[in-house]
Amino acid sequence: MLITSVTVSAQQNKTFTMQGTVKDEMGEVLAGVSIYQKNKVTIGTSSDENGKFSIKAQRGDVIIFSYIGFDPFEYLVTEEKQDLNITLAETTSKLDEVVVTALGKQRKISSLAAVTQVDVGSLQTPTTSVANLLGGRTAGVISMMNSGEPGRNIAEFWVRGIGTFGANSSALVLIDGLEGNINSIDPADIESFSVLKDASATAVYGVRGANGVVLVTTKRGEAGKLSIQGRVNYQLSHLTRVPEYLRAYDYALLANEARELRNETPLYTPIELDIIRDGSDLDIYPDVSWQDEILKRDFFRRSYFVSARGGATAAKYYISLGGSGEDAAYKVDRKSPYASNVGYNTYSYRANIDLELSPTTTIYFGSDGYLTMLDNPGVSNTDLIWMAQSAITPLRLPVIYSNGQLPAVSGDAGMSPYVMINRMGKRSDQNFQGKFTLSLNQDLSMILDGLKFRAQGAYDVTSRFSEGRFIRPEQYQAVGRSQAGELITIKRVSATPANYVKSTGQFRKYHLESTITYDKVLNNIHRVSGLVYYYISDQKESNDAVSNLSAIPMRYQGVSSRLTYNYDDTYMIDFNFGYTGSENFQPGRQYGLFPSIALGWVPTSYETVKEKLPWISFLKFRGSYGTVGNDRLTSRRFPYLTMVSSFDTSPWGSYGVEGVSEIIVGADNLQWEVATKADFGIDADFWDEKIKVVFDIFHDQRDGIFQQRVQVPSYAGLTNMPFGNIGKMVSYGSDGTISFSQKINEHQSFTIRGNYTYARNMVQNWEEANPRYPYQEATGYPLGNVRGLVSLGLFKDQLDIDTSPIQTFGTVMPGDIKYRDVNGDGQINSDDRVPLSYSPTPLVMYGLGLEYVYKNFTFGLRFKGTGKTDYFRVGYSGNGTGYVPFRDGVSGNVLSLTKEPANRWIPKKYAEENGIDPKYAENPNALFPRMQYGYNNNNSQLSTFWQGDSRYLKIDEITLNYNLKHKIMKKIGVSSLDIQFVGNNLYSWDNVKLFEAEQARYNGVVYPIPTTFAVQLFINL
Repeated sequence: MLITSVTVSAQQNKTFTMQGTVKDEMGEVLAGVSIYQKNKVTIGTSSDENGKFSIKAQRGDVIIFSYIGFDPFEYLVTEEKQDLNITLAETTSKLDEVVVTALGKQRKISSLAAVTQVDVGSLQTPTTSVANLLGGRTAGVISMMNSGEPGRNIAEFWVRGIGTFGANSSALVLIDGLEGNINSIDPADIESFSVLKDASATAVYGVRGANGVVLVTTKRGEAGKLSIQGRVNYQLSHLTRVPEYLRAYDYALLANEARELRNETPLYTPIELDIIRDGSDLDIYPDVSWQDEILKRDFFRRSYFVSARGGATAAKYYISLGGSGEDAAYKVDRKSPYASNVGYNTYSYRANIDLELSPTTTIYFGSDGYLTMLDNPGVSNTDLIWMAQSAITPLRLPVIYSNGQLPAVSGDAGMSPYVMINRMGKRSDQNFQGKFTLSLNQDLSMILDGLKFRAQGAYDVTSRFSEGRFIRPEQYQAVGRSQAGELITIKRVSATPANYVKSTGQFRKYHLESTITYDKVLNNIHRVSGLVYYYISDQKESNDAVSNLSAIPMRYQGVSSRLTYNYDDTYMIDFNFGYTGSENFQPGRQYGLFPSIALGWVPTSYETVKEKLPWISFLKFRGSYGTVGNDRLTSRRFPYLTMVSSFDTSPWGSYGVEGVSEIIVGADNLQWEVATKADFGIDADFWDEKIKVVFDIFHDQRDGIFQQRVQVPSYAGLTNMPFGNIGKMVSYGSDGTISFSQKINEHQSFTIRGNYTYARNMVQNWEEANPRYPYQEATGYPLGNVRGLVSLGLFKDQLDIDTSPIQTFGTVMPGDIKYRDVNGDGQINSDDRVPLSYSPTPLVMYGLGLEYVYKNFTFGLRFKGTGKTDYFRVGYSGNGTGYVPFRDGVSGNVLSLTKEPANRWIPKKYAEENGIDPKYAENPNALFPRMQYGYNNNNSQLSTFWQGDSRYLKIDEITLNYNLKHKIMKKIGVSSLDIQFVGNNLYSWDNVKLFEAEQARYNGVVYPIPTTFAVQLFINL
């Protein structure tokens, strides 16, 4: 017996030499595959360039084959093998199998939350910010871009629209579980991207998740051969939609017409018109196209990125470095010592390191940094450059006077944009954001199977440094010529000597969180899981710390939990709650409890459904209902405190008496703003997942929105009105995605994807002084709705004016705008303003994409659009500057379309006398009413006359990609090469025409969104 036992033991402990080859599913050998023994991390090797490997092992050992982009493969050793053939399967459907949700991942089949999982591959496109890629690409997100200028060309976005008129309506962005800036992350760093939309998904984040959550997970190290990826792209930007203005002669003719139509003396005499036409005195009568002088239609952006990924089981790492540089569309005079173009440069790094201390204990260390450097001319705001090129007419100023003097009519926007760019110094803004985090992950299965613990601490720091070297040269305006013909000028702007200024600021945040999770499957049909999450944070902004009170750090603390039960992947229930604390409430009310519940049912788990409806691959119904708290009630901290101030007074003739007064009345009954969220969703796959559909409808009720009281009676004796939780608002809508994938043959396949978001809101209670008429109330209307007068067209003649209600906005003439008397009191005034439109934020945003693959060639096409969205050329974001002819008299360029007689209202008699075809006269549908040289109060009222449709459908992106793989490349260490061409914002179908539809409300006085063309190269080593 003893001899037999020893013999068996010796056989079991015998060491084998395991040899073989590792290939992929196509039969291509894989070099650099990490090969090691399970639970014996010190024993390992990797495959050579021919896929060959050799490793020592004993009977019963498990050998793991791991390679980036492929599913790990485990091989049980039973005997010695010299010719093992290992085939690794490429990872293609991880995101379909799991869904990244709050504080972890859930199996797709058991996830009940409303989550949009974004295809990370679609984000690998040249962009200045990931936020710019979300609108039209992500169901549940509505976005808008207001400027195309470097450093400011970053889109605003909202998850399911704007749900509150409180102090904060923005979504929470979490990068690797920590609050971060979505604009600071390079798309190549992203492993997964999710948008959490309902209460079930966001409840565990407590107060922070009230407006939706964006989860970004960055790449981590993987055991295997070092993998290096490099990317470089070069992008050409082109300004396509820039407003076209009249040149000097046409401007002068129309200026005369505008004066004559109001019975005023023409602005320019016939002699002056001849001089302007001939260009014989360009000092007094210049002819300048400021766009040609200061803008270059083409400019460039370039970016670089490199990452390294690898490691073994004991230590894995992912590191990356990135940078970009972007020019602007401004022309720069290189001869000027102060010339400065707008330039935006970014630099980033990221390091994710995972260490396995034991089979049950791992440590993660992460660090990332993002530095931005924005260079600008010395002008206080680059918007002034665009305002100036719009405001300074071709006849107003030359670029430089013939005597060398610089021109201006006044300071700020009255200065030449050439001077603003080239002669006013330089300024630079640098911003650094850094994060350091350390976490411990402990498997507690030795205590209870399925139990895990995680603790993580983080330190955030943001520092700002701004400096400027400002100078302002003397600037003049020509007023005539002397008898000798010499130019006579008047100084309009005095010189300011060079001046250096700087400012600094710093923000820091400490964050600590921990989770305990439990996940267990019982009898193969009962799956239970639980999570308890605790966090505490402390943050401080140096610029805010200006007093004892404001220097107190801002602190948050909360605990939340999630309990789930899944019966046989058929019936599911999730229960979540958040118990969150905030400094904004007085002691005793600082914590709020916000629970939610979600239910799910998967009919396709029934055998009957599988048999009767085999074309339905997967079907799930889910619904959630719950509450989420929001404490971001106001920009003022500690709003429950009453603030007092002392002062000296002299009551009844006395002297030097100190008095005390209340300067702010605190809200001692302050409570949380509560969002009650309901969601119903359907997830479905058809015909072996060829068609995939996700559809949600949602309802978000906001109660207790913080608002300043206005109806407190005066006899209460308050020095100012207190605040209270009196506002109410509801938002509702739906969102969804659909995709269809088809493999044509071995070499060809295509995928069509579509998504949409529809979100509306309605104010249910907005405290305000009682208006005279119900339609003047904010309550009962959408948030941010635009109010104005209802236009009835243009006055036909004097009889029409005499028989119409009196318009109180000045004297009117035939051809002026006629308004409706809404309240019937016989006059048109502010009481006749009614809601005309929703806010400029789109109610509907959608996208449609096509991807076609032929062998190694991929073609992508993506459309983006919005539903009906209105803009107003006059009265909203200004009173028509940039659109209305001669609105500001001598200031303001005139659009070229004004030259067409059909576009402006012209009296028939004037047309006949001035050689204008009478058929264009007195056009009731003219774009412009009777012109006036200078401001016309009546025609400048916000009204339906100036209302336009800014909805659009655009070709947002075209991508051509070729993936190059060759054995010769592998011999020099290159795994693959991707050559990519990308075009963005290529063509738009809209009714705006003059400007970018997204920027229509600005009338062309902001930096336009350019069309871009990029060549991008990916190198995988």
